[in-house]
Amino acid sequence: MKNTVFILYIMMFVLSWTKITQAQTLPTMLNTIFPLGDKMQGGNFTGTVWVTPLLPADSTFSATIGNVVFEPKARSKWHTHPGGQTLLALDGIGYYQEKGKPLQILQKGDVVNCPPDVEHWHGASKDSWFVQMAITREHPKGRVIWLYEVSDEVYQQGVAQQQRAVNHLHDLDNRYQHIVAISLFTTKGDLERLNKAINDGLNGGLTVHEIKEVLVHLYAYCGFPRSIQGLNTLIAVLEKRKSQSIMDELGKDASPIADTSSKYDRGKKTLEALTGQPLLTPPTSGYGAFSPEIDVFLKEHLFADIFGRDVLSYQDREVATITALVNLGGVEPMLKSHFGIALHLGMTAVQMGDLLSLIEANVGAGEAATGRKILKEAVNTRK
Repeated sequence: MKNTVFILYIMMFVLSWTKITQAQTLPTMLNTIFPLGDKMQGGNFTGTVWVTPLLPADSTFSATIGNVVFEPKARSKWHTHPGGQTLLALDGIGYYQEKGKPLQILQKGDVVNCPPDVEHWHGASKDSWFVQMAITREHPKGRVIWLYEVSDEVYQQGVAQQQRAVNHLHDLDNRYQHIVAISLFTTKGDLERLNKAINDGLNGGLTVHEIKEVLVHLYAYCGFPRSIQGLNTLIAVLEKRKSQSIMDELGKDASPIADTSSKYDRGKKTLEALTGQPLLTPPTSGYGAFSPEIDVFLKEHLFADIFGRDVLSYQDREVATITALVNLGGVEPMLKSHFGIALHLGMTAVQMGDLLSLIEANVGAGEAATGRKILKEAVNTRK
């Protein structure tokens, strides 16, 4: 009961904190509502971290609470807590390891309980910032006993483990993996990692027009601001690569539309091909009947104008769409529909599972878990 009250107190504290992080050197995609705090380099850390004391221990709750932000590759020394510690992963991707045990990859929403007097270390992954809340219990011996640095060899074991989590993807084509990464970081607004994903996609065989088309396609799902920021990132990548004498393949552009039927009819036919189901015209129920305007916009613009562009295949577009919907959250009916479309187009449940594993490896378990639940429903619906 006492522990339950304590956790509820912490949750109320987090939700009631209203200070907004001041403009700092953090990438904009990090979800940290706390002030950045004191910059710390050297001493008990490798790399740069920012520490913000949030709540001191008192006679009611014998623990201190602090927010810690690690830049990529930054980590603590090995250390112990005589009274134990609880870590709440708030954003990014981090590592946590206890002496003699396998390293754990931490993602948003993960909770770690470190027992008293257990040697351990924690920090950010190789390519991602990491934000944690640390709840450290008071003890007569002190809150923390610092030991020695985490060697590069030990840290690289974590990097290798994270890479294995991505490399196990066995059925999702390499092309789709690049589309997932580009869609994922565009939807999240993580431009730093989108920059890398675009470079990887170009190096992996995607053309300039294909990547541009993914970014244009995504505006229908995550909005113009994210899409335009993605396009600006692509422009910056191409300019830098050109300055390095890297000449990327443009690839084919969209073919002219030869179909002379109305855009509404073209969109309707495209949607029927995607779903394998005939559609009533006009809709007699649901949002389409309630708002005929949105039905027209969807069929004429999304499924005629956008899906009708042949730069990407329907499968390519569904990979990008599903990635965006998983990460948007709160759109489960649409996600289930698009899983159904992907399965109808010949993609497999294993491929969709690999897509979700790739999202999990780069963002977090929560989004992937929801996606797996909806995927299972979509598969069962088709049985």
